[in-house]
Amino acid sequence: MQLAAHATLKNSDSANIIALSSTALALPGIALADAPPTQSTASYKLSNYQEDDLSRSEVPSGELNRYDIDVHQFQLVAPMGRNMSVHVDANYESLSGASPWFTSVGLDGKPVVNLSGASGISDSRSELSVGTRYYLDNGSFAGNIGYSEENDYRAVYFGLNGERHYNDDLTTLAGGFSYSSDDIFPTDAALFNRVRDEDKRSSSVFVSLTQIINQVSSFQTALSFTEQSGFLSDPYKLRDVRPEDKTQIAWSNSYRRFFVAANAALHVNYRFYHDDFGINSHTSDVSWHQNLGRQFQIVPQLRYYSQSAADFFTNVDDFLNPLSEYQSSDYRLSAFGAISGGFSLIADMGSWKATLTAERYLANDKYSAYDISQPSTALVKYNRLSLGVDFSF
Repeated sequence: MQLAAHATLKNSDSANIIALSSTALALPGIALADAPPTQSTASYKLSNYQEDDLSRSEVPSGELNRYDIDVHQFQLVAPMGRNMSVHVDANYESLSGASPWFTSVGLDGKPVVNLSGASGISDSRSELSVGTRYYLDNGSFAGNIGYSEENDYRAVYFGLNGERHYNDDLTTLAGGFSYSSDDIFPTDAALFNRVRDEDKRSSSVFVSLTQIINQVSSFQTALSFTEQSGFLSDPYKLRDVRPEDKTQIAWSNSYRRFFVAANAALHVNYRFYHDDFGINSHTSDVSWHQNLGRQFQIVPQLRYYSQSAADFFTNVDDFLNPLSEYQSSDYRLSAFGAISGGFSLIADMGSWKATLTAERYLANDKYSAYDISQPSTALVKYNRLSLGVDFSF
């Protein structure tokens, strides 16, 4: 099951949960089916994302628990006439826990973090997206529109994309555009002197090329550009001021190879990312899709990630001097590396298909491929479990 998602939450940890719940990494613009579906498919996935508690050496006082998030995803894909299909995506996410509020210097001179929501943060998000795809003899084009809402965040978005096949359908060129308009209205604004009402806008374009090399292998490369403007700071941090414009560039590559003798496929992905906050990152992952007869498949996966720090990242918030330039102690803007491993078991029973996935993620500045001048505290470790079911009728 592969469910689309729109990641626009106020907190990027939470925003990425639905993306993390995907069965496998997907590249933007990856080639879709060449023909409209002949039957309808309903899909449901339940995922739990649980961050490890912080240690007392990282948090001098108060609670140590972090986010615990449950995600429910539903998708319906159905044919509509001879050359069209319609898809409906619905997501519901519930969150509890605490997040870093500000950083300071501990007794040993190292940075420590103070958590917000010591009594427990509770939030939820609902999302609905509707789209359609029209199929041509040598390609297709599609569009969708969606709405996402939580207690303090609202987003309206739409997207358009298309693809065309060349070279006897061995080569596929795809492209697309998406736009999102988001409103931010933090809770407890008066109590904590937070912004009361802000907005941001995001525009993205992508282009991709997919090439079937031979009967058992294919390659895809994709380039995407995203421009964000408006309020890009985190209103739930005590001192967090970021630029109001951000340009992001991502270059993604994917290689697929099927080994007939082993009855298995190798998936290799690599992604390079750059933004004008000063962050560069590399993501590499490899997975082995082993068929066990006609009904079962096991998929072990290993992923490595590393990023550099934003130009304005600091691992200790400065409250003594007037803020004259950008500053953020958000660990997500620090330099660090991360390793994750996962395992999926897939059972295909014809009309029914079930997927069970488990993943362990470990972030640490020691894993970074970049030099680290300011080690961050509160880097995330988490477990993710998901169960998905597809039914075709």
